[in-house]
Amino acid sequence: MKQLCTFFLIGIMGCTIVAANTAIAQAADEGFSPLFPGDSIEGWKVSDWSNVATPQKVSGTPWKMENGVLYGLNKRTWIRSTKEYSDFVLKFDTKITRGSNGGIGLRFPPQGDPAYTAMEIQVVDDRVYYGGSARTEQCTGSIYDEIAPSKIATNPVGQWNSWLITARGSQVTIVLNGVKIIDADLSRETKARQQKGPALAKRPLKGHIGFQNLNGNITLRNIMIKELDGGDGQFVSLFNGKNLDGWVNVNCAPETWTVRDDMIVCTGIPTGVLRTKRHYENYILELEWRHMKKGGNAGLFIHSDPVTAPGQPFTRSIEVQILDGRNSENYTSHGDIFAIHGAAMKPDKPHPAGWNRALPSERRCKPAGQWNHYRVQSIDGNISLAVNGKVVTRASKSKPRKGYICLESEGSEVHFRDIRIRELPGSNPPPDEIAEKDRGFRSLYNGLDLRGWKQTQGHQGHWKAKNWVLDYDGKSQAKDKNLWTQGEFEDFTLIVDWKLPDKPGTENVPVILPDGSQATDSSGKALTASVPAAGDSGIYLRGSSKSQINIWNWPIGSGEIWGYRTDKNMPPEVRKATTPIVNADNPIGRWNRFVITVINDYVTVILNGKEVIFKAKLPGMPKRGPIALQNHGDPIQFANIYIKELAP
Repeated sequence: MKQLCTFFLIGIMGCTIVAANTAIAQAADEGFSPLFPGDSIEGWKVSDWSNVATPQKVSGTPWKMENGVLYGLNKRTWIRSTKEYSDFVLKFDTKITRGSNGGIGLRFPPQGDPAYTAMEIQVVDDRVYYGGSARTEQCTGSIYDEIAPSKIATNPVGQWNSWLITARGSQVTIVLNGVKIIDADLSRETKARQQKGPALAKRPLKGHIGFQNLNGNITLRNIMIKELDGGDGQFVSLFNGKNLDGWVNVNCAPETWTVRDDMIVCTGIPTGVLRTKRHYENYILELEWRHMKKGGNAGLFIHSDPVTAPGQPFTRSIEVQILDGRNSENYTSHGDIFAIHGAAMKPDKPHPAGWNRALPSERRCKPAGQWNHYRVQSIDGNISLAVNGKVVTRASKSKPRKGYICLESEGSEVHFRDIRIRELPGSNPPPDEIAEKDRGFRSLYNGLDLRGWKQTQGHQGHWKAKNWVLDYDGKSQAKDKNLWTQGEFEDFTLIVDWKLPDKPGTENVPVILPDGSQATDSSGKALTASVPAAGDSGIYLRGSSKSQINIWNWPIGSGEIWGYRTDKNMPPEVRKATTPIVNADNPIGRWNRFVITVINDYVTVILNGKEVIFKAKLPGMPKRGPIALQNHGDPIQFANIYIKELAP
């Protein structure tokens, strides 16, 4: 009988080992690796339970590993990794004896009690150990002394419990026996629930992993980890304190953004943006800012496009407001978050006026002249903002949720410093949730003056820089009334926004057919149409008025290449190709955007997102020359003039 029992026990042990090996193999297929490779605790450090910097005070062997099972042998100790971990998924099984108390330490430093220097996930027979008086945040599955499990999912003492813990940035989830019991954003935990350690929001996001045996016995098996890509737990600076390396001045004058005393100093003039050179998706971003004038306005943009939106001095993005001393029921100076110029997001609570704007729960910003600290966390389109140490504003479903980071200039002096970022693992968002990538455009207009343009005598007071708008009253006194670039260009793509600001009148204009000819009636008389009209202008390419991209109110629409369409000596295919395919103009008084591409002697024109001219061949067009904004005697406004030169 004794021999039979021995064989029976050996069989049970064999089944356990086979089951463990099967679980490990399956986990490996999912990208996990053993936390204790080689069935050994070699390289792990054992310390006293109260301070991991203190050697164990007990005698003997408090921890051992056999057949993939880690045994805690009734000793008041921690066993911790020598490696530090940041973002990971940790899976394992635990079993305890009656009255036992142990724990799982995450991201803790090499000194102190992990329960208070970082976090300890509690594993305890709470009914016996605490004598029936345990608080919920001391029970199994809690983040000890801080966050209680939302549900009881523990198997009875002596049975195995399966754990899956995910730590990703400040987001921590715990699944116990298939039940999610913790789903916490630690950045929101800005107030400690006990007196022995700081709030969870202030605890490290990188550190050691360890296991505690405080009382009784704790046993662990199938201990596997999968490190998540992209996060090493370290913040890196986005501003070196010396110059603007790593940043791009999108649409402002050079003197708008300068560096002084380890600060980025923004004059606020003109209105515009300074952006990072690269995209960011999931991250924690910290910076300090101060306004130097009461009522000052600025902003922090995230998930931004590389150039400004049509007819706007700002990019499509999510704005984190930086404002001083202006508060109402609908907006505040304390960290509003809102989508601008085609972006989208969902506020965490309804706005009182129904705006797509998240308002802070508390007003914590300091007034002009004093520094404020922002901490922005963005994970998978979910955004939170901590102002001076406390999360006050939240939004979700950001679109885009990956893009550039921008600082905003908007009218008054503002300073920025200590700009740093900690990237978190990305999630490979779909293309429609990613901002556009930099395509190499640079601004030809700085919003402050006409540097880069030929300021011919007679232009003064007529071609004027009015902040981000280049304004023309139609009355230049110069011999050549057009405004020409100083530079010459060969092959390029040009972005130009334009608007006819006059109130429309009525004008009879020709009706143009798709082949470029004017429509006639049955008797051969040229047909005209009465249309609203507010003026006329155009853009000259490569120094030639013949290669003019027209701006007007004719039924055929803007974008035609006037000098070639009207030249009856040109072949029919040229006149047809230089006639707009579709009228894509916005109503008079609204902004329009041209995207004009010139390669060799071919021109393509996109107007407001619609292709109106496609690879029109312009015989005899100069191979190189300046660009002009045309005078036609009418008021017109231009903005957002960007060029990308193409390799010939």
